[in-house]
Parts: sequence; C-alpha cells; structure tokens
Amino acid sequence: MVNTDSSIKVYCTRPSCDQPVNSISQEALDSRFTHEIRCSNCGMPLILDGRFLPLRLLVPEKEQGGLSRTFLGQDLSSEKELLLVIKQLHPRTPNGQTLSPSKMQRIEELFEREANILKELEHPQIPRPLAFFVVEADPIKYPPKFFYLIQDYIEGENLFQILKKKRKFSEDEVIHILKEILKILTYIHKYKPNLGAIHRDIKPANIMRCQSDEQLYLIDFGAVKQVIEGLPAEIASIVLTPAFAPPEQWNGRKVSPASDLYALAATCVCLLTGDKNPRELVLNSNWKDQAKVSDHFANVLDSMLKYEQEDRPQSAQEVLDTLEPPPVPTLPPNQSNQSNPPNPPNALRDWLKKVLRKRRLISLGCLALFGVAIAIISPIIKNLQPQPLAVYFSRGEQALLNQDPATSLIPECTNAYNLKEQGIAAFKNASDSNFLAGFKQAEVYLQQAHDKFKKTAGKTAGRQNKCEVDPETLIYYYNAKAAQTPSARTLPTIAVVIPSDSKSIGKEREILRGVAQAQGEQKPDSPVFQIIIVKVNNDELQDNSDKPTEFTEIVTKLSKKKNNIPGDPPYFKDSQIIGVVGHYTSGETWYVGRIYQKEKLVLISPISTAVRGTNPNNSDIEYVFRTASNDSIAARDLANYYLKNRPQQGKILIVVFESESQYSLSLKEQFAATFTNPTSLDYCDLSIQTNPNDCIQKATAANVQTLMLATSLKQRKTALEITKAAKEKAKLENRDLQLLGGDSLYDNETFEVLGQLANDMVVAVPFHADPNTNFTKKATELWSTGQVSWRTLTSYDAAQSFLEAITKLRLNGINPTREEVYQTLTTISAPGATQVVEFDHDHDRKQATGVGILVKANADEKRFTHLYTPQR
Repeated sequence: MVNTDSSIKVYCTRPSCDQPVNSISQEALDSRFTHEIRCSNCGMPLILDGRFLPLRLLVPEKEQGGLSRTFLGQDLSSEKELLLVIKQLHPRTPNGQTLSPSKMQRIEELFEREANILKELEHPQIPRPLAFFVVEADPIKYPPKFFYLIQDYIEGENLFQILKKKRKFSEDEVIHILKEILKILTYIHKYKPNLGAIHRDIKPANIMRCQSDEQLYLIDFGAVKQVIEGLPAEIASIVLTPAFAPPEQWNGRKVSPASDLYALAATCVCLLTGDKNPRELVLNSNWKDQAKVSDHFANVLDSMLKYEQEDRPQSAQEVLDTLEPPPVPTLPPNQSNQSNPPNPPNALRDWLKKVLRKRRLISLGCLALFGVAIAIISPIIKNLQPQPLAVYFSRGEQALLNQDPATSLIPECTNAYNLKEQGIAAFKNASDSNFLAGFKQAEVYLQQAHDKFKKTAGKTAGRQNKCEVDPETLIYYYNAKAAQTPSARTLPTIAVVIPSDSKSIGKEREILRGVAQAQGEQKPDSPVFQIIIVKVNNDELQDNSDKPTEFTEIVTKLSKKKNNIPGDPPYFKDSQIIGVVGHYTSGETWYVGRIYQKEKLVLISPISTAVRGTNPNNSDIEYVFRTASNDSIAARDLANYYLKNRPQQGKILIVVFESESQYSLSLKEQFAATFTNPTSLDYCDLSIQTNPNDCIQKATAANVQTLMLATSLKQRKTALEITKAAKEKAKLENRDLQLLGGDSLYDNETFEVLGQLANDMVVAVPFHADPNTNFTKKATELWSTGQVSWRTLTSYDAAQSFLEAITKLRLNGINPTREEVYQTLTTISAPGATQVVEFDHDHDRKQATGVGILVKANADEKRFTHLYTPQR
C-alpha cells in the first residue's frame, strides 16, 4: 500500500501525450490487473513493469535531454514508501524518422549491457540501479518501444540549482567539489577499467548534494549516453550538453577518461564564474579574468581543458596528485639540494663506512669485505634501475599499442587483449630468463588472442565502435615462434618505427599490418628476420635544436651497429639491427636518414613521397629507400586529370599547401611545374597564413573553379574547413567546384568534415587495393576488414624487400650485414602487394603501371573508389 487516499496522481511517460496526468483509484492499484491500467488520453501503460509508478517529472520538460526523461516514482511492491528515479530512453532521430527494427534491437541489447555495467559500479556516491526493462507501447505509434532504468533517489539539490542562489562558488568550495568528483572518477576509470565506464555528461546539474548528509553524488551516469553510441552520429549529438562537452564529443570522435576530466573542469569554471554557459570562456581562455583563483588551481584546470585529449591528464588520480603535490623535504642547513639522487652504490659505500667507523672496526679485512660487498651489489642495483627510453622498444615484452577505451565495452575484445597480455608476460619471462618453453607458451597465448580478435572483428563489423584485429599481437606471435629456432639469438632484426603523435592515430596499425603480413610469409622453421617495434613521437622532432630531443636519442640508439637498444632482453643481445621500416612524414624521413646513413643502416620508408630535390639537404641520402611513388607522379596524374576535365577554360585554380612541410611543398611545386601558363594558378600557404578566412576569401571567389589541396596531416582539417566554405558558396551560386588532393586526403576525416560535399573529389594515392589480388584476399582474412590502406601495401612491400634481400644473401652463403643488405637492395626485384618492387638510381620506387593511381570520393559510402590507373 503506497497511499491511504482513495486515488493517486500518476504521470504518463509517453513523450507526445498532451494530457499526461491521470488519477488512479487505490482499488485499481491493489488489483492484480495493474498491467491493464493505461493513460486515459493516449493509451500508454501507466504502471511500468507491473510495479513502478511514475508520479511526476523530476526535471521540467524544457530541461530534459533530447532522448531521455526523468521521473520521480514509487515501487508498488515495496512495503516502504521509498521514492525512486525512473529514467526513460525514447529512441528517435532529430527529424522524427522511424528507426529500423535492427537498430531498435541493437539499442535494446546495448541498454541491457549498460544497465549491467551500472550494477558493477558499487560506489556509495553513484546511485544504484534497481531495475531495467523494456515497455512495449502501441506498435502503430512511434517509437514502438521505450526503455527504462530505475535508480535510487537522492533527495537534495544539484549544483546548478545551488548556483542560481549563490551566483558563484569560492575557490575552496570548488576545490572540495573537484576532489570529491575526482575520487568517484578514480574509482570508475582506475578500478573498473575493463568496464570502459565513462560518464560523458558531467555538468552542475548532474552533481547532487544530498540534503541529509551534504554528500555529493554523481548522477545520470552512463546508461543512456553509452546506449546512444550505438546510434548514428546525428542522434548521438542530441545528448551532449554543449556548454560542458569536450571538443572530441562535439566532433563525433571517440571519448576517453580525459573527456570526463574536460567536462569536470568546465563545470568548475561555471561554478567559479557563475557563467552557466562556460564554453566560450573556455575556448577563448579568458575564464580566469572572471574567476579570481590561485595560479596553481588555474593551471590545474587549464591542463584539464586542453583541446586535444592526449594533452590533458590521463586519469583522475593524476589530477588529484597535482592538486596536492607531495611536500618537498627540508634539508639540514649544511646540505645543498641535489637535483639527482645519489648513485645507489655510493650511498651503500657511505653507509658501510659510517657503520665501520662507528664500531671502530676499520681494518684491512673489513675493507676487503666492504669491497666484495660493493662488487656484488653494484651490478644488481644497476640492473634494477629502469633504463631510459626502454618503454619505446619491444620485441614482445611489452605492449606499445593498447586497447581503445571505446572497445572495452565489448567483452570479447577485452578478452583478446587479456590473452595478448598473457602472451606478453610469457614472452618477457622467457627472454629475461632464457626459458625456451616460455616462448612456446607465449606463442599459444598470442595465437589465441589473434583468433579472438578476428572472430570479434567479424562480429562487430559495421558498428561505430568495432573491435579491430591488433597487428602487434601477430608480430609478437611470429617473434615468439622465431625465438624457438636454433638461430634465434643471432637472427637479424628489422626495426619497425611507428608514430605516436595525435595526427597519426590509426596509421601505426596500417604500417604494422603490412609488416606482419610479410613477416608471416617466412618459413616457420627457418625465419630470416625478427621484428622490434619502436614507437616515436615526431611532434618532438626539432631540425634546428642544439639540444637532442627524446626522438633523436631513440633514433640514435636504434642506429648503432652494436645492439644498443634500451631494455632489450639479454636473450637477443647478439641480434643486430640490419634495417628499418617506417617513419611517417617526409621531413622526419630525411632527418633520420642522415643519422642512419652514418651507421650504414638502411631505412625503407613506406610513407615518404616528397621529391628528393625539394630540399637540397636530402639529395645525398643514399641509405633511404622508398616503396611509395613520389610526388612527381601524383602531381602529374592530378594535373593531367585537371587539364582533361577542368570545368571551364582559363578559370583560376587555387592550390592550398604548406611551405613548412616537405611533402606539401614538394607536391605543390611538382603540380605547378606541369602548367605552361602559371597565371591560372593562385596559392594559399597555410604555413604563413595567420587567418584561414583569407584563404576562404580566395577560395570562394566566383572565378575559382578548382581547389587543389596539397596539405599535410597537420593542416588537413584547416584545409578541409576552407574547402567546405568554398563548396557551400559554390552550391549557393549554382556552380561547380572541382576538388583535387594529395594522399593526405585519403582518410575518413575528409568525409567527417565535408560530408556530401566530398563527393567526386579526386585524390592521387600510391596504391589502392584490388580486392581480387592474393595480397588483398590474405589481408582481408588476417585483419577481418573490407578495406586495405595504401600504407599497408607499401609497408608490406618494404618488409618484402628486406625479406628478399636477406634470403638472397643467405642462399649465396653470405652473412646478411648492413652493408650487404644495402648493396643487395639496389639490384633486387621483390614480390610486392600489387607490383614487383624495384628501386631506381635514387633508391626510389621505379615507375610502373599501378604504382600511383587516382581514386574518387564516394560520399554516400564514405570511401574512395578506384578511378584511373595511368600507364607508365
């Protein structure tokens, strides 16, 4: 019995009902037929799941989320009249279109899974989920189903309501709030990482202060927002709160724990300034003008508000540690503060001397004993000390590619990564202790992980957050097999250098896929090389820096003839690095090429395309080979296409490029060189253009009929925004605007920014995978993907070149040294992904039909399709 009155007011939960308040008699509520009680206006079931009674909206209709509503309710089955929260999800598209049955089923599956995740979050400051269920409504009306989550009710006020009264919070109050919520997030992010739980909508209205104990609660957690991720992007955008959402959420990119930290910092700015929409204050970095806070606290919030996720703290605990830095120990007056800790053996020596002096036992015998102790303990201490830069190298003893947090909600994907970690642990144990049976154990775990990845990738194909097959796992698997062969200790090593900078996310996997596929084509019982993966951040590359960067130190250690790899296990100390595959940009390639050349180490770059003569400093670097076609081919193909298909004779062609990028400058100059009448060209240099609007004004002029985008990854998004403005204006003026581009445009971001405006863009790329070739069929089987990147093809060709060169040397009874590999590469003809690989006198890829083609953007399918293969 929930009420002693003769009737009770019950609220209809159908969003479109215009008379939602109903009166129900106590007799009807006590009957066995509560499931038949429906709204007198629209016929919607009123008693949810036969027991839950919606009493009223908790939040006014205008403040409710686009796809969800929250009600205050009661449980008819409970003897106590405890209040509870009823959260309703009602799927729909912004324009009211009906979702397909398959999408509705997908939402139902996600909803149930997310409710189960909430049950796992047993934190006292997160409301408990009490039940979840689906209510079938009238099948004729849309939506036919509604989803409900029942949670504890926290009686009190949220911080938004309190802010209306206070107008502003003090610094101390906000610091207290920040710490409390960070502790909750630490539990969510750190102690429940496998759940992949991210709040996604932290804001003042979702932080409740309980009336009874003043405790803060984080409400509206997870379920609705994570379910939304299973819907198309245009629906998902409804749930974010614009004033507090991080940039990645606005742009439809994957979120991470750092996304919650951004929203929490924006919440703090709101509380400090009283500005209920802090977005503009944050973006313009002028929030501190309105909030009088200490420099230290301002710096903490600024670090959480960085635009890129990678630049923010990566955990709530990291922020907590920054808020309360450990105290600096006070030294005695006669001691100076040292920047470095004392060397452990010296500290030990000083301690022993002190003890000996104190006991007056200094004698020759004691000193001899002291010397023995130092001799024994010093190497032990040295080996226990972590080696700098070791975290950037791995043959299989650590993971350099980690699971995307967005896929942690896929149990099978997480299981695959767990198997990978078990394989890595076995590999490390075996290589550290010379335990050969451990490599077999690693092989088994890594094989199981790869099989699990493939199976899960097939099941999740087509989803927004799909589980991709991890190529690092397969490379470590082949390394574990190679480590069991008799020649393992001296087997040559090929280093594969992958990028870790924010602009190259995903590209590292494309490179490793090609290398892994070639590595697997060795004979299992007699491999000719093993792989070491090296991860570098080329954002740190400074050509003119007097002080070596970490990037330079990594490359320099890699180049040395004697194994000089930090942290390399003793088992592989006699394995010489005889070649490198990788590095990302052309500028990076030429920079490291000089370092490698000094040590006669060959680099085969699968990515660099800048013409060597663009920069006089790179023309004499002989130890750099390249498997992608260079920019002269791409430029010529684009120019010929333009001259043959230009919309109208004599109209202006705008070339958008960057003079500070070797790739961009090379493509621009090669393109311009094909025109006999350069007056038809105009340029926009993004390296010196301080305001993109200047480029937009040029690009939107009425006499511009074509845009040629020769930009690098660094400025790609800016170039696409310029293109978008130009295309939109051309569309309004009912005129065509042709789009051409280099291979940096051959990416999903082109479709994300331009949408339908990308349709028919023509892009020059080194390769485009033919689904009918043996290579593509094998790649599709290995990686469970429908598309194969050109970077995967060129990386495969680079690894195949080394495989061919080393195999040829061994067949001739020659030890494959660096010098021998270099000489052999100049003359080989290696089997490639689509064409044989041969190098010209500059050590670039020889021109051949199929090496350098044109593709066209298909905006409907969000992919590029083969357009034309020029004859060479």
